[in-house]
Amino acid sequence: MNKKITGLILAFLLAVGFAVPVGAARPAMDASIPAMDASLDWLLEATPNGPQVGGVVGEWAVRALARAGRINADDPWAAAWLADLESVLSEIDAGLTPPSLRRWTDYQRITLALDELGLNSANHHGHNLIEPFRWFVPTSHRHAINRTVLVDIYALITLETVGISSRLYLLSLYNAQRADGTWSLNPAQPASVFDIDVTAMALQAIAPHYRRGDERAARTVNLALDWLEAQTFRDAESTAQMIIALTLLGDDYADRAAYYVQVLLQWFNPELGGFIRDTHPNRINALATVQAAYALTVYHAR
Repeated sequence: MNKKITGLILAFLLAVGFAVPVGAARPAMDASIPAMDASLDWLLEATPNGPQVGGVVGEWAVRALARAGRINADDPWAAAWLADLESVLSEIDAGLTPPSLRRWTDYQRITLALDELGLNSANHHGHNLIEPFRWFVPTSHRHAINRTVLVDIYALITLETVGISSRLYLLSLYNAQRADGTWSLNPAQPASVFDIDVTAMALQAIAPHYRRGDERAARTVNLALDWLEAQTFRDAESTAQMIIALTLLGDDYADRAAYYVQVLLQWFNPELGGFIRDTHPNRINALATVQAAYALTVYHAR
């Protein structure tokens, strides 16, 4: 099919918010792989001296580049990030609270990046980065900055990654799902387009339990997907999170993941070599590019 016609059809589907057809065609490899490769190149070029801990092009970039086989722990670029991590951890040792390591999600993000590099986050130069969130603490007993559902989502993702089970985080996540199938940073407010990212991330956390045949996980996933697939995806970031979720749910969702890869590519600018936002179409958006790059590495590594 002519690419222009394909693009117009896709734009129409997005505009009206049609649900994803189960038989959606897998995107052509010659479209998504160059977009992934160009985005990974841009991540390296945007931070020639290495990324900083907590930066936009930080742990997400480490994860994407490591998963794609572009870097390892001995690579100078990764070594620069590890050196910055050592500097941050030295502040912790001195009794300080560095801005990039205040929340449990900061520890979770760093743990996931270390894991992609093949490093042990439970004993990284004498620091146990899993300890702050290793044991479930009821939301009401947490510091205010750790009360969002993202803490539970990424605790599950991180602990699963390092081989630790935590049923209490899973139950907390099940209980946080709203009747319409969504999760939200503001659960007292009506569902909105901003819940797309959070709901897709929650599915990523539940995916291993779904693949193991957990009946409650299946009901939870189906309810969330019913809502997600009725939404209009308006940016690369939310689409990237959906691709990751569907890919992690397994082969039964391959066609749906492929559809959203095609959706994602509408924000890729081949001349710029990265992903954009509709509000600024003439420049690469770092957050969109790093999340899209990671999603594509997950998708192509399945």
